[in-house]
Amino acid sequence: MWLFLAMTCLIQVSVSSNDFLRRNKDTGTLVSSHPEPEAFMNINELITSKGYHCETYDVLTKDNYILSIYRIPSRMKHVGDPDLIPVVFLQHGVLADGTVWVSDFANTSLGFILNNKGYDVWIGNSRGNTYSRRHKKLTIKDEKFWDFSFDEMAKQDLPAVIDFIIQKTGCKKIYYVGHSQGTTLGLIAFSSLPQLATKIKMFLALAPVATLTFSNSPIVKLAIFPDYLLTAIFGKKDFFPQSILIKWLATHFCDHVILEELCKNVFFAISGYNEKNLNASRVNVYASHNPAGTSVLNMIHWIQIVKSGELAALDWGSKEKNMAHYNQVFP
Repeated sequence: MWLFLAMTCLIQVSVSSNDFLRRNKDTGTLVSSHPEPEAFMNINELITSKGYHCETYDVLTKDNYILSIYRIPSRMKHVGDPDLIPVVFLQHGVLADGTVWVSDFANTSLGFILNNKGYDVWIGNSRGNTYSRRHKKLTIKDEKFWDFSFDEMAKQDLPAVIDFIIQKTGCKKIYYVGHSQGTTLGLIAFSSLPQLATKIKMFLALAPVATLTFSNSPIVKLAIFPDYLLTAIFGKKDFFPQSILIKWLATHFCDHVILEELCKNVFFAISGYNEKNLNASRVNVYASHNPAGTSVLNMIHWIQIVKSGELAALDWGSKEKNMAHYNQVFP
């Protein structure tokens, strides 16, 4: 537990150090003894490198966050009814980004598998991760930018993205696939926003999360600390963002046969042990893109879920703040 906490703090500090590692002046990539090209690719490049077409869009939420979403258009051609081409939206989990759907091989990445079956594939990125760190009025240096948890992701991000996809494709209903926190967003959004739920043809939940009572993740162990201590340690802005240090460690250590086991065990420690579902040959790529960051407040919200054992809205820490957000003393 303490080792995990120390490593987390080290990574948090390294993000603010621009001189920790330098990029190659000619190529712009990080120097690595065994570079894996896909470790340095963005979502667009990961998709196009496999021979697929990719479109990139910015979606503006009602509270002014700018989310980057990606599309792998269907190769099926239907004239007339747009609903003849199935549309699917993929939503990643906590501390992840859209690369999780396309960072494996073409025959084992869900984004490519669905596209090969004729689906029009859309890939989301929650506010605060690598691809969604923009706002019309704020910057990531502003504490107010990070004033969100999965409540806002569910009630602000999902409606904006789903409405954008429907407007762009012309279809009436889409498939929603969520993983981990992505399932939680769906549970919240589709139960609290009935009009949004009518736009979902089917909700597919991968590793659904409504409670963390039985989780053994070290992150869950942070629940032993009070909220004020967590903000004292991690600050009030981003938590575990993608960093040069993580990418350097991934490309230098996870390529080696011996150290590959250590990299695998880091994933297992956070997500749970399931060796059959982890492609060890791709750990260096996975670790180069994830963790992709979220807000400290989002992690505090999850820790509140651990402590209470119930899926509830964020407790903002005072009666006054809760009244301002919910018009009631408790969330």
